[in-house]
Amino acid sequence: QEGAANGLSAALALQVRWKNQINSVSLLRQYYNRMPIRKKWRKAIMRGTMVMCEKTGQVRMPPVAISGYDEKTNPYRGRFEQLRSTRVWLKD
Repeated sequence: QEGAANGLSAALALQVRWKNQINSVSLLRQYYNRMPIRKKWRKAIMRGTMVMCEKTGQVRMPPVAISGYDEKTNPYRGRFEQLRSTRVWLKD
């Protein structure tokens, strides 16, 4: 019986806990997880397809530049799904 207890303590001594990153969550992921928004919007923000507006606190599309449209003189006012332009890129 003492040998079994000794073997158990040896097995426990070999186990190293909290030395890997299997269960760790990055600081950025923790920040996004604390946002008071729905999971699908949080996922879209992490993916980069949507951004959080600092002014209103709402989730919105990132600023995009569209060929054939100018932001000041001729902005595109339709839905993104109905856009027929061949070139669309994210603005920095």
